[in-house]
Amino acid sequence: MKNPSIKPPWLPLPLGSVPRLRNFAPAFFRSFRVQMLVSIFGVFIILVLSTAYILFSARKLQDISDRSFERERFMTTIREDLAAYQEPLLEYLSTRSSNALSRILINSQVLRGKLPVYFPISANKAELRERELYRLIYAYLNLADQAMEEKRGRYIAAYTAIYDEMEGLLAYINREIEAISTEYFRGQLDAYGIFMADFGTIQFWNLLFIIFVAIFAILLLLLSVERITTPLVRLSGMAAELSTGHFDIDDLKIASVREMDQVVEAFNRMKHEIRNFIEEIRWQENIKQEYMRERLRNLKMEGLVRRMEIYTLQAQMNPHFLFNTLNTGMQLAIVEGADRTGEYIEFMAQLFRHNIRNREIIVPLRHELEGLNYYFNILQIRFPKSLDLVLEYDGALQDQVMVPVSLLQPLVENCVVHAFKNGPAQNALVSGDEGSGDAEKSRIMVRVEKTGPRLVLSVRDNGCGMPQETVDRLLHPQSLDESSLSRVMGLENVIQRLYFFYPDDPEVVRIETEPGKGTAIFIGIDTGRKPCIEF
Repeated sequence: MKNPSIKPPWLPLPLGSVPRLRNFAPAFFRSFRVQMLVSIFGVFIILVLSTAYILFSARKLQDISDRSFERERFMTTIREDLAAYQEPLLEYLSTRSSNALSRILINSQVLRGKLPVYFPISANKAELRERELYRLIYAYLNLADQAMEEKRGRYIAAYTAIYDEMEGLLAYINREIEAISTEYFRGQLDAYGIFMADFGTIQFWNLLFIIFVAIFAILLLLLSVERITTPLVRLSGMAAELSTGHFDIDDLKIASVREMDQVVEAFNRMKHEIRNFIEEIRWQENIKQEYMRERLRNLKMEGLVRRMEIYTLQAQMNPHFLFNTLNTGMQLAIVEGADRTGEYIEFMAQLFRHNIRNREIIVPLRHELEGLNYYFNILQIRFPKSLDLVLEYDGALQDQVMVPVSLLQPLVENCVVHAFKNGPAQNALVSGDEGSGDAEKSRIMVRVEKTGPRLVLSVRDNGCGMPQETVDRLLHPQSLDESSLSRVMGLENVIQRLYFFYPDDPEVVRIETEPGKGTAIFIGIDTGRKPCIEF
């Protein structure tokens, strides 16, 4: 019988060992609260970036505008610096003031620092005029240096002439600055259309960016709602399925929200535990039914054993009287000169003593072979010429293996009674004649061998064989309540006891037969398994 304490693999595991559905996303980022905060801050950051982009676009437009008037402002500062340079120069030439000289040096350094050292040659007329203007300014500054040198040398006529020349040059430079600025301004008017087109493009991209941010925020909100509502809808649907008794539906898939994942895992675990609990109840009911069937079978087998014990006790009644009677008959046969009769009675007494002395159900192989030898001696005296008996076994196995009692003798007896119905042995048994020995001998061969862990006991005869329906009936015996005491020592009893001792071994007994050629009965006992002998 199966052990009910061993649970099948589908029974529920302890609550702490139920496998949890895993999500490889970090648990911190799977929290709904964290995802909402991340979404809010994400939208906020996107809005900040959008505002920054708009500000950057405005600054870019401002830079374009500044670059458009950069040269005009530069020309204006040059003209102002030249005017600022002219005033201290006149004061120095008039009074030779040291303060005026320091101001001249400072303004000269500032002015020279603003002027480009190298100005590339261009095909643009305005740029060519601007290049010539810078040369005139350098020439103006050089004249100022010469005037101050003449002033230090007190050459009044020289520095006066130089100053007059500088005034004329300064007036020309101012006119050139005006002309160049005007020309550049006219050029900026032509580029105004391009500037406005760029401004419109930037505004268009700003609008698209704002629309994109709005769509992204809406999608993020819808995704958050979907993450929450989808598991709830699935939970509702699965609860409806479970309420109808369908526990074999697939588990809910894990979501990406930790709180919802916990609810889904708990629901899946509850579903598995309910299903396993129902399966365990069914399994326990099956175990109970199997146990009751096994118990009933054991009770029936116990009743059969009790009947066998009664039969044995009846056979053992007053054994001393039986042995004394057999000894008296043996002595009488010797006195009268009937030696074979005396020997026959002596072997019969030994066989009776051997069977009565043992009270065990499982015995060593030696005990079974000794009883079979006693029975062979009786058969050889009874059929000295018509029956050939062969016993083959390995002597080392006699004390190594254990077998159920009374296996081989009933099988040999069945061969003598049923296998040779029309053979010499049966004719001798019926007629009382020992046989002439001219006909073919009846033959019974008993062999004991071990193949791996299995001990094989075989009984072969060359008799008449048996029909296949008889073999099927023997290998599928009737239930115990249909068994009768008339079969307790026959072939059916041997097979029934083997099925009882080894219920899970389908190869414990096998019959091979061919009508007219004989029968072979094989008993295969797995020596690595203990026989089932508990009631």
